[in-house]
Amino acid sequence: MDRRNFIGALGGFAIIGCSPRGTTAPAPAAAVAAGPSPAVHRLEIGGSILHVHTQGRDSLPIDMLAPWVAQSAAMIATYYGGALPVPGLDIALLASSGSRVGFGMHQDGRWIRVYYGRHCSTETLARDWVMVHEMLHATFPDLPDRHRWMQEGLSTYLEPIVRARAGATTDAEVWRRWTASMEHGRPGHGDRGLDRTHTWGRTYWGGTLFWLVADVRLRETTNGAQSIRDVVTHIAGMGGNGRAQWSTSKVVAEADRATGTTIVSSLYAELALAPGDVDLPALWAKLGVRAEGDSVVLDDDAPLAALRQAITRA
Repeated sequence: MDRRNFIGALGGFAIIGCSPRGTTAPAPAAAVAAGPSPAVHRLEIGGSILHVHTQGRDSLPIDMLAPWVAQSAAMIATYYGGALPVPGLDIALLASSGSRVGFGMHQDGRWIRVYYGRHCSTETLARDWVMVHEMLHATFPDLPDRHRWMQEGLSTYLEPIVRARAGATTDAEVWRRWTASMEHGRPGHGDRGLDRTHTWGRTYWGGTLFWLVADVRLRETTNGAQSIRDVVTHIAGMGGNGRAQWSTSKVVAEADRATGTTIVSSLYAELALAPGDVDLPALWAKLGVRAEGDSVVLDDDAPLAALRQAITRA
């Protein structure tokens, strides 16, 4: 989805005041109309109802914060084909010190809490990734605790992809973040696989690495016909959002069914049930990603350059 189509889709969503606390209705891509802000904003994005409210001393105006929430939800709805696959969310925005977006939390596909600095600018909010990450949790089934890596990894993997497709970040920044951090996800001494090794690195970046490798293998094996997007949209179509409790075996089975392959189940056996490793330097080379200091160089002549481009563009 290109940036123009995304902005057009965003403009089609509505901001609706929450009765009985007042109403507002302008487009989410711009500041909401002047006037007193209600305590709660009701946003309708992709068929999902989001109740947005602020907490904390000296909160920023809801008129400034609502577009941030709406834009984040619209990016995800666009990725999922137009629908935000959760019935609704209660979203609390908690004011704190500073000028950056801080910590976020999600629970059971029902509520999200995100801390933000009172001195955040609209530009800072537009560039934020935390809200997208937390909302993505709401679009995927809740799993047993020992499989948390699959949930955290998926949100960490999809967040920059969703934002890149909407024009909110660049391809180079996506791959810079991944090359800088993906190494944390590889197994160390005594590792017993993702299902049995619950360190920070394995939970977040090991999970992200799982989904990246699954996406690359799916695209390469099917000549671009199947990807992780097919997996998650299929699962969402079965009601598999954060309000549903699934087993990981069900996720894996449905991933294979959605793609007509055994790629996800094979990778699960390789990386989750055993301490399998991924040769990241070789993977980066095939994709045409080369780290240079704090940035990356993208080689469009690499063997899988077209596949790399498709991850963030199609």
